[in-house]
Amino acid sequence: MAPSFTARIQLFLLRALGFLIGLVGRAALVLGGPKFASKTPRPVTEPLLLLSGMQLAKLIRQRKVKCIDVVQAYINRIKDVNPMINGIVKYRFEEAMKEAHAVDQKLAEKQEDEATLENKWPFLGVPLTVKEAFQLQGMPNSSGLMNRRDAIAKTDATVVALLKGAGAIPLGITNCSELCMWYESSNKIYGRSNNPYDLQHIVGGSSGVVPNKGQFPLAVGAQELFLCTGPMCRYAEDLAPMLKVMAGPGIKRLKLDTKVHLKDLKFYWMEHDGGSFLMSKVDQDLIMTQKKEPVKFVDLLGDHGKHVSPLWELIKWCLGLSVYTIPSIGLALLEEKLRYSNEKYQKFKAVEESLRKELVDMLGDDGVFLYPSHPTVAPKHHVPLTRPFNFAYTGVFSALGLPVTQCPLGLNAKGLPLGIQVVAGPFNDHLTLAVAQYLEKTFGGWVCPGKF
Repeated sequence: MAPSFTARIQLFLLRALGFLIGLVGRAALVLGGPKFASKTPRPVTEPLLLLSGMQLAKLIRQRKVKCIDVVQAYINRIKDVNPMINGIVKYRFEEAMKEAHAVDQKLAEKQEDEATLENKWPFLGVPLTVKEAFQLQGMPNSSGLMNRRDAIAKTDATVVALLKGAGAIPLGITNCSELCMWYESSNKIYGRSNNPYDLQHIVGGSSGVVPNKGQFPLAVGAQELFLCTGPMCRYAEDLAPMLKVMAGPGIKRLKLDTKVHLKDLKFYWMEHDGGSFLMSKVDQDLIMTQKKEPVKFVDLLGDHGKHVSPLWELIKWCLGLSVYTIPSIGLALLEEKLRYSNEKYQKFKAVEESLRKELVDMLGDDGVFLYPSHPTVAPKHHVPLTRPFNFAYTGVFSALGLPVTQCPLGLNAKGLPLGIQVVAGPFNDHLTLAVAQYLEKTFGGWVCPGKF
């Protein structure tokens, strides 16, 4: 059936808007975007910073390395690079050092052997960061990861830059409901913890496996399906052990201990999603590497019942007077214009169910799907605002509730990180993790800063 005249006019206006936004984006690229002083973190020289979480935990259990030395090394690194990256929003260095000292004292007492310690606390003494949306005491099964709540700092999603680019922390806990460092603090559920971007290994596992408790804003109803908590790691070998700890009893739904033979897997791949006027074309480097809303977002912006007018905040932002970021204002405006209706919901739900069935049938229990994590390599500041729907490359799998692992694939000719996401059928997370380990061996995984 041909679209109505009104629908054609709306499509024309949207395309015109997309064209204008694209011009702004191209101008930003030509002009180089906002001018920032070029800063490069010093290369990592401390050997402890180059080890995986599993390696650090083993050395600490064997008393070959003191926990307090490991934590101090990471504190030093964070102090060195965080002024450039601004990824840590809350330090808790003093508390972390006290907890590290307690770990060393516990180990010195030799009350438990190494095997018992590994079974009870597989990452005992290993520092990690936690996204600021989590309550530290509410982290899922945190006492299995560390000694009680032994996090070294609280971060926003920009911690991905610390993890991958700067070597400032070995492990992290996130849900990445914010769009990482490019789509600042918006607290809308855009995607799960596979939100990208080519920087490190991230697990966006099967929905409902890792608890989402202890987070703000609280996901309820249909939102629970699109929010998935998971680990972020520099090294692939840390992914499965972290996921086991975080999932708790939910781990029984997965098959992480099943041996995976890559030669027996079916591999499917896709270069891009076809494109859209509000999405970037997939960067050639990346191709080559291959609802119901119970709470409105604008109400979350208001906090404690304060009314917020997105249009007024947009005007204030243009004058430098708004306390909100432009992505959050834009989302509130979009949500206001695209009002919910049961008819729309049923239509989109039918599309989602059809796509999910097609993918699940294709993948089965022995297939994986390789897909870009993002259509471009890391852009300049603010340029992504002109292509607000680039997040759809990961967001689509959030909607489908399929397990995803983001895998780094080295650097391009300009030294920018490349990566790809590996998708599998429901509760076949062990397949994506196995492929992640293979890709790490093949492409080199995390690249130490300063070596490019």
